[in-house]
Amino acid sequence: MFAGVNPAGPFAGRVAMVTGGGSAIGRAIAGQLGAAGVAVAVVALSSARAEATVEAVRAAGGEAAGFAADFHDPGSIPDLVHAVEQVFGEVDILVNNAATVTPLGPVADLDSAAVLRALTINVASVVTLAGMVIPAMSRHGWGRIANVCGVIGNLASWAGGNVYAACAAALEAHTVNLAAELTGTGITVNALRVHRMGTSLRTWLAGVDPAAIDDPLIRRFVVSQTDVGIVDFDGSAADLLGRLATTETGRIWNAVHRGPVG
Repeated sequence: MFAGVNPAGPFAGRVAMVTGGGSAIGRAIAGQLGAAGVAVAVVALSSARAEATVEAVRAAGGEAAGFAADFHDPGSIPDLVHAVEQVFGEVDILVNNAATVTPLGPVADLDSAAVLRALTINVASVVTLAGMVIPAMSRHGWGRIANVCGVIGNLASWAGGNVYAACAAALEAHTVNLAAELTGTGITVNALRVHRMGTSLRTWLAGVDPAAIDDPLIRRFVVSQTDVGIVDFDGSAADLLGRLATTETGRIWNAVHRGPVG
């Protein structure tokens, strides 16, 4: 799945934390980092998902350890960072990939607690994590922060996904502003915008008859995704590492994807 470890690459000896590392693009990014000689802290909602990625990284010769975390509780973030530091040392590379797309539905029907939960996981935890690792990065004069914005299809066509759309916009604004704030420190901050869907969602959509869906918002979403391409997780992860090796900052990059199926 992953290439052999490169002990002499530009990231060799670094420490990375990858949130949402239990599957999909998070797992691919963790694998590419491990192959680049980085010690990878794989963070997922469950220990089992984190350990599955850790095993894949180790099987390819990389170094990794798993950590479980629920970013609905920002107060747990300092303990998470300290736990990673105890295992690997201070974090040089932070990849924020953990997110939730819920709640879905008309804005007038949304529960305020569910909205706050999404904003906490998708935005507040990202800002908090950055604040925790920036001091060490500043002392070292080098750091990389990448924020993954997992957007399905065209935001304008995703009726019922207003909360996630707001979170994605906030995350991109945070990325650009933090990059400007850290100018001259050796720390870069960029975002990876994922406009395409994964293969599991593509498989599910293939078995759905839009005409049989009563909810007009869900029916519109299904129809809007007919020609959307599939994310190339490994290609996107490899591309991300190549970009992180540069001094580009304040950029919103697009994930690598394959064309529509069929």
